[in-house]
Amino acid sequence: MKNKKGSHVGVVISFTVFITFLFFLYLIIEPVATKERSKQYLLDHIRLNLIENSTVNYTSVTISVSTPTDKDCINTNQVGSDKIPDEYNDKLIVINPDGESLDYFRSGQGFKIKTGVGFVGVLKVYFSDEINNPPVNPGGCNTHTVEVGVVKSYKQIFQSKIGELKDSYTLDYEALKTKLGIPKGTEFNFYLLDIDRNIIFSAEKQTPPETIDVYVDETPIQYMDDSGAIKFGFLRIIVW
Repeated sequence: MKNKKGSHVGVVISFTVFITFLFFLYLIIEPVATKERSKQYLLDHIRLNLIENSTVNYTSVTISVSTPTDKDCINTNQVGSDKIPDEYNDKLIVINPDGESLDYFRSGQGFKIKTGVGFVGVLKVYFSDEINNPPVNPGGCNTHTVEVGVVKSYKQIFQSKIGELKDSYTLDYEALKTKLGIPKGTEFNFYLLDIDRNIIFSAEKQTPPETIDVYVDETPIQYMDDSGAIKFGFLRIIVW
């Protein structure tokens, strides 16, 4: 009986020591975990605001060319202002299947487009208030009957809008922090990287001190570059 009582006391003491150990471990870990959650929330908050402020609407129209041209360009006659409003004359871009921007010129209800001799395929016409691409008359063209696809509208991150945020960062850092909802005492840098992680834009006023914790978030994004091509890259944010 004495041995049994002794063993019960030993179990109680061991259990008490174990619970006390867990309690002290919690006291040590919880502040660190809370800080990590707080910084991750802030990174998510900044990322969402940067993306929201660099996303705009754009519209896409497809033009299908089924008959090869024997000249450098085609003259379409079916793309009316109901598809592409006249006010977007210099705010549109024509992209070939290789992702290259082509010279274009509005001609009546159609377009002159410099496709190259023998072109057959689908052209994409993008237009948006964010695009700035003045027309260039490619000269005499073959007149082609083409198929005009459905008009579709999208939301897209634009490289130019991220560039504007970078300029705001440089010109009035504190105002941008307020716009993005970043609390006082918190600093940040952000970068637009291409698919190979080469820096396209760098918004960086200072290097984070080595004596404090630094938090980094890198998110894959799809964006439209200044030539009208859809690209993939990364948005990197550093907070301290």
